[in-house]
Amino acid sequence: MRSLKSIVNNSMAIQFCMLILFTLASCELLEENENFSARQGLDELPKLEAVFGNSSDFNLSSPEGSSISILLSSNQDFNRSISVFVSLNSVESEGTEIIEVESLPFELELDIEDIRNITEVEVTDGDKLFFTFQSTIEGNEYLFSNTALSASVICNSMISTAEDTWTGNGVSNNGPSFPPTSTAANITITPMGDNNYLISDISAGWLDAIGFRPVQEGIYNDECNTITWVERGGTVQFEFVDPEIPGNYDPITETLTIYWSEITNDFSGQSIFTKNN
Repeated sequence: MRSLKSIVNNSMAIQFCMLILFTLASCELLEENENFSARQGLDELPKLEAVFGNSSDFNLSSPEGSSISILLSSNQDFNRSISVFVSLNSVESEGTEIIEVESLPFELELDIEDIRNITEVEVTDGDKLFFTFQSTIEGNEYLFSNTALSASVICNSMISTAEDTWTGNGVSNNGPSFPPTSTAANITITPMGDNNYLISDISAGWLDAIGFRPVQEGIYNDECNTITWVERGGTVQFEFVDPEIPGNYDPITETLTIYWSEITNDFSGQSIFTKNN
């Protein structure tokens, strides 16, 4: 039968081993605020600086705004590689690795499609992206916790201003076959708030060409470049209704495509507007 002293010694030995294991496990990922240099016997660590180069938002409605740049630098020589990670909607110690940077300073340029391809996630309006930076120092993974960045994914509509004019081309999907197409210049697409726009002639001259009023207004909404009917405008001649076909806006070519439908004469059509430069 073991003595009480033996049992106590064994118990203390087990607790000591568990303490060692816990300490080793907790050192797998050390953060910047854990006084890493003092624990590892190193000189003061260089500080990593990370800032956005242009904007901290990915704007899906703008070709210029759908990308960002991150500038990495240090206050002294930094002869270690740095891994850049991204995570979606939460800060993780390790998200998905984007790139391993070998030297500083460095500018990282990222398009929203790059993020989608890397994470294999359909990043969209309302999401938030977190960028963290990590390096291996003296065999330990070191997280620069005070250098994390966050970027919002937004979809601010930028189709038109009140001063812009557009040229429209209209075509009928049914009704009279004359004319097959129409053209109208100096159409206005006026922002009304909440991503809504008042289009001064939704048929782009087609109804005018067959003898009706030259102005047939309609209000459309832009939801991240998908264009949908809202309601008739103030100047109309017929009972326009929802065509139930979404249009689209191409911010690169500045081309707006809409569909319209009116039930008085059972006409419907498509209009394509190009911004005048």
